Amino acid sequence: MSHGKLLISSIVLLTCTAPLFAQTETDEQSVTAFLAKFEKTFEKDGPVPAKNFVPAELMIGRIHAVAEGAYNDGLRNTYVVVAGNERYEITGTPALMQFIRELYAIDYLRGVSTSEEFEKAFVNAGKQKVDSAVGLLRDPFGTIKNVPKGASRFFGRIGEGMKGGKSESEGGALAGITGVSQAKARLAAKLGVSPYTTNETLQQELTKVARATASGGLVVSAATAAVGGGAGTALSVVGMNQTLQEALIKSTPEDLRIVNRKKLLALGVNRALAEEFLMHPWFSPWHETITTDALARIGVNPTAFLHNAVMALTPEDAFFFQRVAQILAQYQTNAVPLRAIHFEHNAITATDRNGTLVVPVSLDYATWCERTARRAEEFTALVKPGGDIKALALWTDGQLSERLREELKARNITWREHALDAGSR
Repeated sequence: MSHGKLLISSIVLLTCTAPLFAQTETDEQSVTAFLAKFEKTFEKDGPVPAKNFVPAELMIGRIHAVAEGAYNDGLRNTYVVVAGNERYEITGTPALMQFIRELYAIDYLRGVSTSEEFEKAFVNAGKQKVDSAVGLLRDPFGTIKNVPKGASRFFGRIGEGMKGGKSESEGGALAGITGVSQAKARLAAKLGVSPYTTNETLQQELTKVARATASGGLVVSAATAAVGGGAGTALSVVGMNQTLQEALIKSTPEDLRIVNRKKLLALGVNRALAEEFLMHPWFSPWHETITTDALARIGVNPTAFLHNAVMALTPEDAFFFQRVAQILAQYQTNAVPLRAIHFEHNAITATDRNGTLVVPVSLDYATWCERTARRAEEFTALVKPGGDIKALALWTDGQLSERLREELKARNITWREHALDAGSR
């Protein structure tokens, strides 16, 4: 994960897609009429209290502090984090929580690697072998850094030369080193992070300590307790059942793909699209598995979803699509069963058995701005007497401003906030 300002281009696509072609005179007249009608009512971008979105225990910890004010652009928050002498800007509340967990995981692992026990295990494992394993991960994500990001590239297909045969976060040949991959997965779970993280520093530290535990006999038994800042565990954050948690930790990437492939084919996805998704470089094995599990729980053909997911150009995009799939799964479980997933007005949507069009969006804090107003108008126009769409519902893992709630209510659009929070109903 880049520790600068994260850009999730898919949120631009799904909530505020910019025109890709020159506007016609009619288009310009439509925009002028739209702004004349709504512009004076829009809420402004600006500062918001970080404490309204970040759990109190994550605002400040032993080695970090989150600034009191975050910047909201109408959809997403950008937070400032100070750790030691470094200052970071992190966009997205889930990304912030992940970043904080990774800070503490790195700190903990560095402490472990300076201990006497580690030195003994390091010698037992064989320094040469350890160095060669760590070397595999010195720059495993160079490709990611060079991928253009943003809406201007989001509709383009990723070339086969970029796809490769596995995700960029799998650590290359390291996966073939006996015992290290599983030790790394178990250690990462204890620390509340993903073994497929794109944080290069964390990858190096995880690999080094995992090698010492797998081949040198090092015992790491209380990692979670040592990770401060209220980091918790990565697995509990995504709200998965115990069976899925165990599968993520105990299975190899290849084993996970076999299971995921079977689930996707059983849902009616054609093999070519399933392979394109499962071999996508920006979806880690955990992203793929959590997303596939959510789609399988919905139980309808997810072809429309996957056609858009494979256009992801960054790991942040992959995480966005994972959250969208999880939001739809929550709707399936806690509202009305879904009968179809489709693509409407450049957005992934679903229709439930009552004819409600569900729009799932992963965001931090949505306000009544030009982007949300356009979406509200576009989707409202779909509800027509005698039509297939009877009602509209917006489900999100974030929050909505009071003004946006009022505008949605005026258009008979229902909503659910914090849809992925534990115990959300």
